[in-house]
Amino acid sequence: MKNLRKSFGELILSGISLEVKRGEVVGIVGPNGTGKSTLVKIIAGVEKPDSGEVILRGTLAVAYQEDYLLPWKRIRENVCLPLKFRGRDCSPEELAERLGLKGYLDLYPKEVSGGNRRKAAILRAILMDADVTVLDEPFTGLDTASIEALLALISELKGRGNAFLIVSHQLDELFRVADRVYVLSGRPALVKKVLGREELGKGAV
Repeated sequence: MKNLRKSFGELILSGISLEVKRGEVVGIVGPNGTGKSTLVKIIAGVEKPDSGEVILRGTLAVAYQEDYLLPWKRIRENVCLPLKFRGRDCSPEELAERLGLKGYLDLYPKEVSGGNRRKAAILRAILMDADVTVLDEPFTGLDTASIEALLALISELKGRGNAFLIVSHQLDELFRVADRVYVLSGRPALVKKVLGREELGKGAV
């Protein structure tokens, strides 16, 4: 991302620049209302920046803060839908089991908890096996075991060369898996500082 600016009547993002490299986990943190979810939507192409650019070399998958599950389709169909559109096979059982979701694949979204809907949205993105996966608040609503499973899965995929961009308020979890974290200031948001591995190990913000 290079010098992204976005306004909705007032300036929200003020020249945001950051980079995610192959095999990296990069975090974004900042106060509520600083436009982090807007930034995710710009990356995904849902919103257009007023100026600046997003350059993607490879494929992209996104799990938004909202789960966006289709209520008339079972969890299995929801998580496999993007792969189906691309004419690819989908076997979600292994990853679903790791995230504690396997027993819920044949249920409808209304029949599972909010935490399981969150896991389904994350699973849908991870199944894409994209070069870059963007996760917006992935740890929210998950129990401790599910968070540990997700962190282990992210670390494993990172080792295979997949890159992740994670927006999160849950700093302890984010700091455990991130290689670098961009700290945004208040509105209008700009990059206040960038924390590397050494600072993350100390829990610095």
